[in-house]
Amino acid sequence: MAAKANLKAIIDALEMQTDDSRAYFDLDTGEVYQVSLAMIGAAEEGEEEPDIPEWQEDEWELAQRIVASDRILRLPTKHDIHEWEIMKEFAESVKKGSVSDDLQDAIHGPGAFRSFKSALRRHRIEQDWYHFRDEALRDIAAEWCEDNGIPTD
Repeated sequence: MAAKANLKAIIDALEMQTDDSRAYFDLDTGEVYQVSLAMIGAAEEGEEEPDIPEWQEDEWELAQRIVASDRILRLPTKHDIHEWEIMKEFAESVKKGSVSDDLQDAIHGPGAFRSFKSALRRHRIEQDWYHFRDEALRDIAAEWCEDNGIPTD
């Protein structure tokens, strides 16, 4: 049986991922880990011990455990999350038509993320966006747990 997942820890990990890292969930302990793709790649290639500074040794050991175990699952990546879709849903959910239109216009074309954030500030609805986004991430995390048979707290 899988350990209980702390949804907050999973949501935090989803938010912290970059193009160069991935987040993982340990089915035995319920721990959530962040590991660089470079470390995962080196572990997958079976490197003995890469030439790394001392402060990265724990991450190297973790990468080796992740690669060797079927009890550590990769969490959804930032590409799985589709933040642009979340922005679109938020823009469509805004009740005031002119604000909704402005937000929907902002998410199209170059610099969509920056334009969207500027529109949020202009209309002073940043907190509404962050609440909406937090709920969307919570739903993604809960659905991932359910799909993987992981109980949540």
